[in-house]
Amino acid sequence: MALSIRQKRVRRISGDPVHGVVVQGPVDGLATGTPLYSVAVQGTIDGRTTCRPKGWRFGTWSVGTLTGRSLEVVEELQRRMGDDGTGGVGVMVREELVEKVLEVRRRSNGVIVVVMVFGKVIVRVISGYAPQQSRKEEEKDRFYDDVSDEIGQAGLNEFVVLLGDLNGHVGADADGYEGVHGGWGYDRRNKEGRRVLELADAHSMVVGNTWFTREPARLITYRSGEHRSMIDYILVRAKHRKYVKNVKAIPGMLQHSMVVMDVTSKEMGRRKKDKKLQLK
Repeated sequence: MALSIRQKRVRRISGDPVHGVVVQGPVDGLATGTPLYSVAVQGTIDGRTTCRPKGWRFGTWSVGTLTGRSLEVVEELQRRMGDDGTGGVGVMVREELVEKVLEVRRRSNGVIVVVMVFGKVIVRVISGYAPQQSRKEEEKDRFYDDVSDEIGQAGLNEFVVLLGDLNGHVGADADGYEGVHGGWGYDRRNKEGRRVLELADAHSMVVGNTWFTREPARLITYRSGEHRSMIDYILVRAKHRKYVKNVKAIPGMLQHSMVVMDVTSKEMGRRKKDKKLQLK
């Protein structure tokens, strides 16, 4: 599971541009056979602590094991997410952006949390790898309890993103989950997909993949022979959906497609000025 966040360029007021990368996860050769979880932050900042990026790109990619193909995966992430590099070797933060990262924490083997701050905006990214359909219900319960608890820990104004391989089919239509499901999904809903929707509904979130009209190639996130499905998702709080400009799958060399979300953050975190009452 690869997760990347790209901070897009903003106008430089003073100082030199800085670029940074944050990576978290098992290492090829040290955790062979386990999914990779990684987080990357990169971009250009104007040097001021109050700077506000114009936008971010969040991405998730379920890559399974990296054994024998680490270089291919890294090169693909660089191409899709930016050219500053990424990897899966523990936690790495470039010096210039270290103050932006508040926390990197592994909740369990299937849940990792990264909290960052950009100006007045706190971004909480929860990367999840849900148990497969054949796993025991107790294992699935633990996963969703962990994710639900992590979402619940977020402040009311935090920009919360849940993304990853959630191993469920949410279905092609909203069908009872209007406001959570945007009506542009893929295939039939199953029990695991209903659980994804129930989680989103409980926390006032939306399934970003389903809110944009897409041809099947941009909806499908998993391919195996003739089988096609959508099981990799990016969820955000419903009140922040207005900042989401795009969510799509990008077919690649692996069974799972990379899924990316573009967010315009220019207005995020700004307080609206109260209108003064005029006395007649």
